[in-house]
Amino acid sequence: MNFYENLIILEPTLDEKAADEAIEKIKEVIVKKGGEVLKTDKWGRKRLAYVLKKRKEGIYVLLIFKAPPLAIVELERYYKVFDPVIKFIFVKLKSKQVSAMLPALPPASAQDSGKMAPAAPAGGVKDVQ
Repeated sequence: MNFYENLIILEPTLDEKAADEAIEKIKEVIVKKGGEVLKTDKWGRKRLAYVLKKRKEGIYVLLIFKAPPLAIVELERYYKVFDPVIKFIFVKLKSKQVSAMLPALPPASAQDSGKMAPAAPAGGVKDVQ
């Protein structure tokens, strides 16, 4: 399984409850496809850098999760038909990024994640892909 960051911009017209429900639906898709959500960070309502689908602001949400590559394909398909999502981006994390992020994750997730991405040796990191 690979580790991913997923930044999602939701409709600014959603209230707090509707935004939380949309985030939960997204998490359910990740889990159904064999993934595990490690961290959810809701940044709140922010102004967009440019007008996007006639919107000047949006609700930003950052998800950090591990999932098989096929889960990303399914998530992209889901986002395209899920109305609350305005824009999204996936970033595949490299082993160096994962090892640097491990202390910031909750303890249970960090221990599980450590099995997937061991700490880097003192000499440096080689990302084999």
